[in-house]
Amino acid sequence: MPLAARVERFRELTRPARVAGIIGWASFLAAALATMLCFAFVDPQALATGDPPAWWGPRMHVYAIGFFFFWFVGLVASSLAWLLVFPTRSR
Repeated sequence: MPLAARVERFRELTRPARVAGIIGWASFLAAALATMLCFAFVDPQALATGDPPAWWGPRMHVYAIGFFFFWFVGLVASSLAWLLVFPTRSR
């Protein structure tokens, strides 16, 4: 086998490596989006001083809404990963 063919074979990622890369990248994008949206509406300095925003209700309601929001972001990220890993099966 010529050297160029062996080098090219080593450059190709295996299926588990591709799946790990896709899932890692999708989860990074999901975390970036969730963090951006969270801190667009919540000021960390106001939370540190104990002065929450006026639109906040009881703390447990905010936790529940936050949980479902981040769950939705995770769902979108998982769906994106599924579409990238299995493009022909999902259409």
